Amino acid sequence: MDDNTLTVIGSRIAEIRRHHKITQESLADSLGVSPKHISHVENATSSFSLKNLIQFCMLFHCSLDYIIFGEQDNEALSKLPTEIIKLLNTGTIEEIERLNRYLQIYIELQNRQD
Repeated sequence: MDDNTLTVIGSRIAEIRRHHKITQESLADSLGVSPKHISHVENATSSFSLKNLIQFCMLFHCSLDYIIFGEQDNEALSKLPTEIIKLLNTGTIEEIERLNRYLQIYIELQNRQD
């Protein structure tokens, strides 16, 4: 992997971790790695193993596609604004639930028009 790819992946990992208000130490405990390794990943001097990437995605309910490519590898989801994709991949459970409530209201309004 080139340095630019590691930099982008590391910044997405840091962004998600910070958004969820998780420390590097806490994340390291959850993944079974050292806090120094987390720092190296976020600063693009190292990378997670595939196992740790998958654990990270499961822990934060985000897509591996988002971590690696910055987008969803799904045609329907790719039509959404980038801000929504970002929220779906980095947002807290509360933020995602709020988005779901907004979407439910939209659906109800659409059904009333039909």
